[in-house]
Amino acid sequence: MILLALAAAALAGAETPRHFVERVYAGYGHESYDPLAHPERLFAPALVAAIHEDQRLAKGEVGFLDGDPVCDCQDPGGLRATIAEIVTTAPNAATARVALRFGPDRRALTLRLVRTAAGWRIADIASQTDPSLLKDLQASNRRQRTGH
Repeated sequence: MILLALAAAALAGAETPRHFVERVYAGYGHESYDPLAHPERLFAPALVAAIHEDQRLAKGEVGFLDGDPVCDCQDPGGLRATIAEIVTTAPNAATARVALRFGPDRRALTLRLVRTAAGWRIADIASQTDPSLLKDLQASNRRQRTGH
């Protein structure tokens, strides 16, 4: 068991930002794939904390996240993702621009990535309409906590 954990940690450390993003979107090939089921596998700690707080504050109802932020959709059926560009901005940071297609529907996302002890993770997501999922989610959580 310890050897398996060490091997996984070594693999995560060797993974490039491109391979991480490819792996994230390859998950959609499985019918039951849900990036929010185990957010720590894909998202950086601050985004994981905001996702968990949103779920807690929603008390079993739909919270701020009413869809899948990685595909910017509610139903990923027919999703085709193409990595348009990966830019490494620092040794532990990168930006990935991803083009998504759902039949005739097209959209673009920018994934801000950070390297954590567990490997590359998504620190934030920007869409054409929202520049920061993390900031929007944190602001929604603040409003929910204060009742405003």
